[in-house]
Amino acid sequence: MSSLRSAHINISECEIRRLRLQLETEITWLQRQMEELGGAESDLDLSLLQTYKEMIFSRRALLGRMPR
Repeated sequence: MSSLRSAHINISECEIRRLRLQLETEITWLQRQMEELGGAESDLDLSLLQTYKEMIFSRRALLGRMPR
């Protein structure tokens, strides 16, 4: 049975800040898309709504694992 190891990559603080900002920007954009989708007059696309939720969740999880 192989053991699992977490990989640590040496990334500068500047790069980490840039990546955090990019993730936060994407989360904001995805949330707006969800709001627009929910407010649409036409039939609600539940699969697209679920996709947005999963994309937001994964970006938040990534943010939570990044150093501050």
